[in-house]
Amino acid sequence: MKINITKESFLEGIQIISGVSGRATVPILYNFLMEASSGKIKLTRTDMEMATIHQLPAEVIEAGSITVPLKEFSDILKNLPSGKEISLETDEENKLHIKSGRSKFWVIGTPKEEYPIIPSIEKEKSFTLKCKDLKDMIEHTIFSADTRETRYILKGLYWVSNSEKFEIVATDGRRLALVTNAPLQGTKDFNVIIPSKILTELLKLFSINKPAEEDFIDISVSENQVSFAFKNTVFLSRLIEGKFPSYEQVIPNKKEFSLNLEVGELLSSTKRAALCAGDLGGTVKYSLSNNKIKITSSSNKMDFSEEIKIDYDRDDFSTSFNPEYLIDVLKLISGKAVFSFNNASQPVLIEEEGKTQYKYVIMPVRA
Repeated sequence: MKINITKESFLEGIQIISGVSGRATVPILYNFLMEASSGKIKLTRTDMEMATIHQLPAEVIEAGSITVPLKEFSDILKNLPSGKEISLETDEENKLHIKSGRSKFWVIGTPKEEYPIIPSIEKEKSFTLKCKDLKDMIEHTIFSADTRETRYILKGLYWVSNSEKFEIVATDGRRLALVTNAPLQGTKDFNVIIPSKILTELLKLFSINKPAEEDFIDISVSENQVSFAFKNTVFLSRLIEGKFPSYEQVIPNKKEFSLNLEVGELLSSTKRAALCAGDLGGTVKYSLSNNKIKITSSSNKMDFSEEIKIDYDRDDFSTSFNPEYLIDVLKLISGKAVFSFNNASQPVLIEEEGKTQYKYVIMPVRA
């Protein structure tokens, strides 16, 4: 194999495939597969649960393939001179020779045959979405997915598609985020749990290779896998097996009263309160009375108190929340936030005024 390519082009490709977990179960998974043919390079990385495939143009003088340690290759690439062409060439001993200007490296690789075979994409249920719509739905839900190893079923986002709606929901058992859109066109009904990891990588791809307003992404869902194809990149992942909790039962369907609050002042005050709430799991108290909300928090070393004027003339009411949960929601709301309460011990429903397709539920905590 012999290739000429610019550093900047190759580095973007490496950034795209580098998100696949480096926690390898076998040594070969620390490598990525590089294949060159017909004026392009195909880069592949997998951890046996998820795979990323990215193609980029290059001057291919001689076709071939090799697997290379990702970290070592990435470190070399980042430190080569900018704006210079890079020459890559393999030899009979599976060494990859890297030349750029007066710099020369070589790294030991392995043959393509030793790399895991990536399964073909199953197009049992295929559809397209606007990239901006999918990005919006993921960003408004993924923060509520669980990150604990013991709650694997909640480490993904639940996708539900039927003739009435298309929904994405995430929960960690203490909070929930739901986005509802119009039904998908041209595909069968499905409900699957898609790992947060692949959706995080998809958001990273959108930040690197920014989609235009009208760009679409191709999505395929089967019994045990999902794939996303956007321009020159494909993500492929196993689905999470199991039964997702009955999320509809968590969303409050009745309310004792509602508050319409300006987000800006409430978000800033909650951030200040979080500074004094102690370590992870600390609480911030919200006390409503006489057309004001008093926000307080305390820890062993600090105390905080602040009042905000609001429209409230009911009986005194107090509740407490993990401030980070509330901050995560308020950051996504640009106008007014509508808080619907039943009582101080039951979940609060938060919506953006005029945008009821987004719903957020947070469990209160005992102060």
